Amino acid sequence: MRFIDRDVELKELENCYLFSNKRLFPVVIYGMRRVGKTELIKEFSKGKDAIYFFVYDNKTSKALLSEFENELKRRKIIEPLISLGSWEDFIDILFEKCRHKVVIFDEFQNFRDIDPAVFSVLQRKIDENKDAPIMLVFLGSIVGMIKKTFEDMKAPLYGRIKTKIKLAPLSYKHTKKMLEALGYKNETDMIEFFSVFGGIPKYYLAIEDFELEGKPLIDVITYFFLRENAPFGYEVLDVLRQEFGKRKGTYYTILEAIATGHTKLNEIATYTGLGMTSITRYLSDLMEMYEMVGRTVPVTEDLRKTRKGIYFIKNPVVAFWFRYIHKNLTLFEGGNYSEIESIIRKEIGYFEGRRFEAIVGEFLTELNEKGALPFKFTKLGRWWNKDKEIDIIALNERTKEILFCECKWKDKVNA
Repeated sequence: MRFIDRDVELKELENCYLFSNKRLFPVVIYGMRRVGKTELIKEFSKGKDAIYFFVYDNKTSKALLSEFENELKRRKIIEPLISLGSWEDFIDILFEKCRHKVVIFDEFQNFRDIDPAVFSVLQRKIDENKDAPIMLVFLGSIVGMIKKTFEDMKAPLYGRIKTKIKLAPLSYKHTKKMLEALGYKNETDMIEFFSVFGGIPKYYLAIEDFELEGKPLIDVITYFFLRENAPFGYEVLDVLRQEFGKRKGTYYTILEAIATGHTKLNEIATYTGLGMTSITRYLSDLMEMYEMVGRTVPVTEDLRKTRKGIYFIKNPVVAFWFRYIHKNLTLFEGGNYSEIESIIRKEIGYFEGRRFEAIVGEFLTELNEKGALPFKFTKLGRWWNKDKEIDIIALNERTKEILFCECKWKDKVNA
């Protein structure tokens, strides 16, 4: 499948590459797992002198250093008989021998578990080699750990990065191109897939890898999640274990609460059995540190002042997993996959309906940018008050013009 979109990010990386011809230029690219960071850097690296290191979290420091040493020898950057005794030796070689190269570390945050002293060594070497014409690229998918590594004022690498690129999922418009390449022609099918997998490229590439092109969504879900040795059966748990560490149980319960429709602060507190103070602290972590949860308020309200906010899970795969698998973990662990599939078949329409509203919002935003609506809106969002709700409101606060939208995701709708 051909590389799709990412024009803005590629342009930014090309600019950084130009700057790196004159001075050391460290760059961070981060985002949720499977969003396409590695594919982006591969696309950017074409035609450039780039060297790639993957920081495996299941290797000892000595074994990883040996692997990186062998890569330097394979690339003829160091002689076959040279032996690197420490990470400081390795980093010295990079600054001495890799000038005018792009040096890439994938899953860089894993050094926290392998050998955190690497961060201090790298800090010192960056400070000593500011004029070295090298582009250093650090990729990371554990968002909280990447922030602690580069944004915590107490962390060694704080302030050493020139540019940070947060890689977001693809828009629906660009995801459609991937689905079309996989043989899907019907808009309904495309919206259904986007509702579950969002704009995360890896899942669509997996459809191609496992030769599931053109299969209905429920068949793909079953293959990916609901069978023995399913490729993504435990992926969400694996990622969240790395993110949350020892406090994972509380975070899991909060995510399950939100995924199953308990989206207001008091509803989440009741579902989890936690007090308001504790819930607020955990939600703050999920929103600001881990960027896993978002908060939305009625479009006419001030986000900072109102208490009317409701919470949602940003990653649709995480939302799907917590709604249908984590909630039914006993069935899942017992191998009763058909029962979970039956639940999904009955309820998936509601799940898709909420995602459909986001697609409509994206569509309206695109029309707004083109000037194709009766007026230019300045705000877009949902509105609710007590028992009243409007799916989407677009408004211009200056001219007082307003557009009301009702979104329906079901058969035989009288539009």
